[in-house]
Amino acid sequence: MPQPIFSQDVHPIGDLKVHGSAVLDQVVRTGRPVLITRRGRGVAVLLDLPQFERMNEAIAFGQAVDHGAAQAKRGEFATDAEVEAVLAARAA
Repeated sequence: MPQPIFSQDVHPIGDLKVHGSAVLDQVVRTGRPVLITRRGRGVAVLLDLPQFERMNEAIAFGQAVDHGAAQAKRGEFATDAEVEAVLAARAA
C-alpha cells in the first residue's frame, strides 16, 4: 500500500461531510489511504476496496502462520495420511 502523504491525505471530518465524493475519488485515484480527523485527532482511515481486501488477506495469512507456529511449538503435527486426506478433499 502506498504511504500517505500527510500534506495531501489528511482531511478533517468537515471535508468528508461537504466533499465526500472528492475525498473518495482521491483515495481511488491515488491508491493512498486518507486519514479523517475530528478536532485534530485521527478517527478513521479511508481505503479503496482492493487495498482493504489485500490487508484482510495478509492479516488472515499472518494469523494462520502464527497458529501453525504455535501448534508446531506444542509438537502438534499432522500425519502424512491426515495431510493427504485434507488435500484430497480440497481437490474433489
